[in-house]
Amino acid sequence: MANGQGYGGVNGYGAAPPQNPYGQASYGANPYAQPVAPAQPYPAQQPYPPQQAQQAHLAPQPPYAAARFGAAPQPGGGFPGPAPRRNRLVVLLQFLLQWIYAPLWILGLVGFFVLLILADNVGGGPSPNSDGWLKVNRGFIPPRRLRAELTGRPEHWERYVTPILARRIAAAEAAHAAGDGELRADHGRVVKAGLALRLYRGLGAAGVVRLAERHGWHGVASGTDAGHVRLARHFPAPAAPHAPSPQGPPAAPGTPWGPQPVRFAPLLPFVFLLQIVYAPVYGLLTCWVSRTEPDYWDRWAARWTVGPRAFRAEFTNSPAAWDRHIRRILKRDATRELDRSAESYRALTAPDGTFLRRIHLARATYRGAGAQQALRIAAEQGWILDPAYTPDPANSLRLARPDRA
Repeated sequence: MANGQGYGGVNGYGAAPPQNPYGQASYGANPYAQPVAPAQPYPAQQPYPPQQAQQAHLAPQPPYAAARFGAAPQPGGGFPGPAPRRNRLVVLLQFLLQWIYAPLWILGLVGFFVLLILADNVGGGPSPNSDGWLKVNRGFIPPRRLRAELTGRPEHWERYVTPILARRIAAAEAAHAAGDGELRADHGRVVKAGLALRLYRGLGAAGVVRLAERHGWHGVASGTDAGHVRLARHFPAPAAPHAPSPQGPPAAPGTPWGPQPVRFAPLLPFVFLLQIVYAPVYGLLTCWVSRTEPDYWDRWAARWTVGPRAFRAEFTNSPAAWDRHIRRILKRDATRELDRSAESYRALTAPDGTFLRRIHLARATYRGAGAQQALRIAAEQGWILDPAYTPDPANSLRLARPDRA
């Protein structure tokens, strides 16, 4: 514009624009006359020095910077970048042929197990070192991954792996809420998850860790296992448990801490006899199905089976019978736990040498008496509610007892 108000003009209305406003040193106030850093946070000509790599990893940045997804890992990051791309022709052939060999693979596995059953040789012959050959999905390329495999672009791989990673993290956190996780000396628990290389090949472990950090997770060194990326999250110990005192007033029947309704007594003998048949069948059908609850079998058994020790207590629904049953199970589990050496708790031992011995009682143990009554009986022997878990009296009762190495 002739009035001097063109792009970058700063000399007022009506002033004539200079011949070369971006090359004259007199325009020092003009930001375009000064050399500025490029917008790309990872310019190839100016890589981050090692001492700034961690800050660059945590700072907001464009998701698909070219240098970030290079073959070499970020300095000091410790996680490798993308793996070498697979041959496009091989990927296409695998995608086309999998619709033929995958059904045949499944039929072959079914036939193999039928032969084992008919030959009555389930445990007699040699077994494979792992069950990897049973998982057909490992050799299957879904259509969503095909594009990422063919293009090799990080944004396509990120679009593919993001929902998978979100499901893995959600499942791990749900398992933690149900009582899963690796215990720590501070009563916190660590849950872990992982992804196989085939799911993030073009993104790299560094890219997966970056995505996991958005959910509050962090990467864990995989050691010599270059075919997986390991993730973890530490959950602190829950707040003080909201539970009634063992010596307080009894909880009302039907409440979480009070006595629960027992099953119809005349039906229990039939359950006791039929469970010999349907319990093993159910176990075989679900042995490869992962469950969110780590004590899923105890929860299932409390609904559909009745143990010989609990039969009399549940059949009569007598408070005295329930108390005897609770004491019997508590003595059995406590003896087994106390027989463990203190050395086995080394990772959970506090600096002063104290640690907690842990047991848990299933709902079937105290159904008709109530969780508070079971807690009262356990408190007589020094057991308290485990501070590492949120109480869940409707399903199980987790107890702890202080000890010293």
